[in-house]
Amino acid sequence: MRRINLLPVAERRRTAERLRSGAPAILLLVGAVALIFMVGAYLFFLVRLNGVESEIAELDRQIAEQNTRLAELAPYRDLQARLEAKKPVADGIFRSRFAWDQFLQGLAFVIPESTALESLAAEAAPVNIQAPPEQPLEPPGAVTFTGLALPRYLNVADFVVQMNNLRYLSNAELDSAQLFSEEAFAQPAISFEVASELVTVVGENGTEVRLEGGSPTEAAGTEDPYQAGVDRRGVER
Repeated sequence: MRRINLLPVAERRRTAERLRSGAPAILLLVGAVALIFMVGAYLFFLVRLNGVESEIAELDRQIAEQNTRLAELAPYRDLQARLEAKKPVADGIFRSRFAWDQFLQGLAFVIPESTALESLAAEAAPVNIQAPPEQPLEPPGAVTFTGLALPRYLNVADFVVQMNNLRYLSNAELDSAQLFSEEAFAQPAISFEVASELVTVVGENGTEVRLEGGSPTEAAGTEDPYQAGVDRRGVER
C-alpha cells in the first residue's frame, strides 16, 4: 500500500520548518534540566563530604585525647597485674594474723574476780600464708601472765581454768605461785605466773575464707566468742 500526503506542498514545508526550529529549544530545555540536576547532586555530595570531614576531624580530636590519656596512664599499665600477684600474699597475711583486739576483750571477760593481772608478755605464732584454712598455726604463739590472787590457791587454779576456756589460749599451766604479805596490802595475797599457748586459727578472724555452706560475702569467724556456748576445743563456758 502506498502512502499519499494530501497536504499541500507549502504546508508540508512549514510543518518541517517548525519541527526544525523547535528541536534546539527542546535540546536547551533538556540540557538545562540536566545541568540543574548535576548542580544539585554536586551540592548534595559537597554537603555530605563536609559532614564526613567534620566527623573525621572530631574523631581525630578524640583519638588524640585518648592517646594523651594513655600516655599519662602508661606508668600504671601493669599496676593491676602487680596487685593481682601480691593479692595471695596479702590474703595469706590477713587470714593468718592473730586477733589481738578480740583476745584482750575476751581476756577481760574471763579473769576471775578473785584475781588481778599485773602484766602479760605475748608473742603470736609466725604468719604463714601457705597454712590451710581453719587450721591452727604451728608452732603456736606463747603468752605469760603474772598476777595477784586472794590468799587461796583455789583462786589461782580458777584463773588457770578460765584461761584454758578462752578460745585463743590452750594448755595453760601454772609456773609459780607464792603467798606473801606486804604492808601495802590489807591482807596477804598470792603472786602467780601462768604460761599458755596462743592459738591462731587461719581465716577465723578474716573475711577471705568462706564458711562451708555460707555465701561468698559471709565472714569467717563471725561467731561472737562471748555468746558461743562451746569453744573450738569443745570446752563448755
